[in-house]
Amino acid sequence: MYLKRMLFYVGLAILMAQLIFAGACAQNGTGVVNLIVKMQQSPQAEGKSLAEKEDLEMNSTTNLLNEADSKGLVVSISVTGDIANSIYPLYVTMLGSKSNHELMMGGMNGGDELVSFEDQDARLRKTKRYVENDYICGVEQLKVAGYLPVPNSFNQSQYKILDDLAILYLVDEMGLPESQGKALPYLMNGSAFYVVPVSEGQAFRMMDASAKTAGLNGTQWYNQLAGKFDESAGKGEPMVVVFTNTVSGSDEYLDAYKKFVEYAASKGASFVTTKELVESHKNA
Repeated sequence: MYLKRMLFYVGLAILMAQLIFAGACAQNGTGVVNLIVKMQQSPQAEGKSLAEKEDLEMNSTTNLLNEADSKGLVVSISVTGDIANSIYPLYVTMLGSKSNHELMMGGMNGGDELVSFEDQDARLRKTKRYVENDYICGVEQLKVAGYLPVPNSFNQSQYKILDDLAILYLVDEMGLPESQGKALPYLMNGSAFYVVPVSEGQAFRMMDASAKTAGLNGTQWYNQLAGKFDESAGKGEPMVVVFTNTVSGSDEYLDAYKKFVEYAASKGASFVTTKELVESHKNA
């Protein structure tokens, strides 16, 4: 009886949080957008000059961030440990120094694979330290709150590591079973961290890499983005979308990204970081 009563109150609390969040969105009628920019190394950079490599990796990231920065919008940025530690540490330091940027860790490198609990623990601790070490001397050191895993590099047997590291949230772009049908951050059962599901589109979650794999051109991808924004705003749900520097940092996908940000901003969207999205749900 006690357990049933507790489950009832937990369910009621979740429902109330969803209603409050939806009500807040409906009140301003604008929708909520969480832009996540994923910075990763380009497979095309091998054998290229330094200038060519920077254009593919660093400048492509800047192209995405300039659109948000020029409008004073907040954005969350995922960087891998090797990028933060040895490849572009000064660039990552600059990114983290801007008040409208939130840095999260994205694994040690884009080639992370599933390893033993002990190896994963060491890898995540090192990755977190590398990202947090990129700060300007004399300025408060940033604390990483979130983690966006490299696909197929992490599983539930290692959730305890996130709790030990006091990670606030895990971005779910792959579609965990627990995330099905969910649009809001939720507390992972048996853990202390929250899961932030990337928004579900018509045939895939809202990630430019998935759109590219599906063969969408820039116009088709933009139409998916704008349509999902309208749908989410209408439901009072946040839109969580991932843009990768090596996919959307140039050409027609960059045009689609810029057009989407313009569209959402013109509709009065509230842009939030992933951490802010989680915190608003926790406090709802």
